[in-house]
Amino acid sequence: MVLKKMTAYSQPNLDASMGLIFRLNILWSKVDTHAEQADYDMWNILLDRIYCNLLYRNEMVIKEDSQSKKITEVKLCEEDEKIYRFLTTQIFKAKADYYKLPTSRIPKNKIIFKGRWYRALMLKDVWLRKHMQKLKLYLKEVEHTPGSSLFGGIG
Repeated sequence: MVLKKMTAYSQPNLDASMGLIFRLNILWSKVDTHAEQADYDMWNILLDRIYCNLLYRNEMVIKEDSQSKKITEVKLCEEDEKIYRFLTTQIFKAKADYYKLPTSRIPKNKIIFKGRWYRALMLKDVWLRKHMQKLKLYLKEVEHTPGSSLFGGIG
């Protein structure tokens, strides 16, 4: 009987999961940086990249013309796509409203419109984090109390 030593490199499921988590962590660190710097366009692009990484397992609907057999439409068939599209639309509307304001307008109006843009991005950000939690790709929440640290964190 020959026993084969299993390593992380010989376990495809582990490799895929670790690679995904690694990519997501890198993207999230960039998201936070651009959010803090108020670079809203890059913040949104990075959120889109995270969304794409989360959808790699989801099925796609491919429609073909019955006669020519040419592809006429490709779309995602998940409920999450409806939420994503709604949030993305809200971001683009808020951004457009912000840039429609004449530069001669009172700065207060600019602040209000930029706040709407920020809020739309923040909702997309939070939704993606919740989505990752649902997919079990986010850190597990554990309750730590001062008393539990006495026993090695068990509590």
